[in-house]
Amino acid sequence: MRKYLLLFSFLGFLAAASAQRVFSSGFRAGLTFSTIQGPSEMDDDGTDLENFSLSSGFHVGATFNVRLTDIFGLRAELLYSQMGTNYDYEGPSYWTLEPLIGPTIYTAGTRRMSLDVTNSYLNVPVMAFARFGSIEVSGGINTALLVGSRGFGELTYSGRTTLGTTIAPFTINLEHRYFSDTFREKIAQEFEARVIEGRPVEIPLTIGAYYEALDNGEKTYKGIDVGVIGGLSFYLNQSLFLGGRIHYGLLDVTNNNQDISKKDLDVNRNYIPRSDEDRNVSLLFSLGFSF
Repeated sequence: MRKYLLLFSFLGFLAAASAQRVFSSGFRAGLTFSTIQGPSEMDDDGTDLENFSLSSGFHVGATFNVRLTDIFGLRAELLYSQMGTNYDYEGPSYWTLEPLIGPTIYTAGTRRMSLDVTNSYLNVPVMAFARFGSIEVSGGINTALLVGSRGFGELTYSGRTTLGTTIAPFTINLEHRYFSDTFREKIAQEFEARVIEGRPVEIPLTIGAYYEALDNGEKTYKGIDVGVIGGLSFYLNQSLFLGGRIHYGLLDVTNNNQDISKKDLDVNRNYIPRSDEDRNVSLLFSLGFSF
């Protein structure tokens, strides 16, 4: 009998809460503008070689609300969101060439590189909100699971070998699939044939994410991000709203074991890992409604 009384009491509470609109759900979708914020590599004069600028994407998801009072409440969401950055590098760099015969050819020169990175996350933001008439403010914590990661761009390089041979400019397409690409992967196996220092060299026309990478099997971007969020919404009526939100990541989203210098090799001509703190920063502009 006691079990039945508890069950009926719980069902009665849910019915009363629904009647008073304590619980509600909704939907939001819109545009995301994001970048990765971190320190830039610098040349010997202290000039920045890297630039991270805003990349655009979209977000869509469901919201679940619990009203605690007429003004305050709690909210959780399940949100798919694209974040990333437009990355540019221009300045001194290096390139290694693998001839068909003989040892590796090392060069030093100038690199110009642009890459549009899109990281897709499944987000679970949990926040408190306060609504004053048609204005709502909110804030809380967001946990994000990386479910997709890609980058597309172009790289142009020119320089000289350690023996002083000039390397005429060449351009390579970048097609990065950070989850699935393998070490030194060439896409489509297309190449430009050259003879350098008397040896035939095939310069790939398209390369994957880990063509220039440490051979350790690790990925460029970490699978989990945690950040703080704050938002402001304007309700056009009781249910329909326009909203803006900022997300600032608290964790380093790049893997230091796969984040390498593009400026220099070490004295043994190996890649130099970097220990930068690179954080997601994004702005979300949404149209949504709640039931």
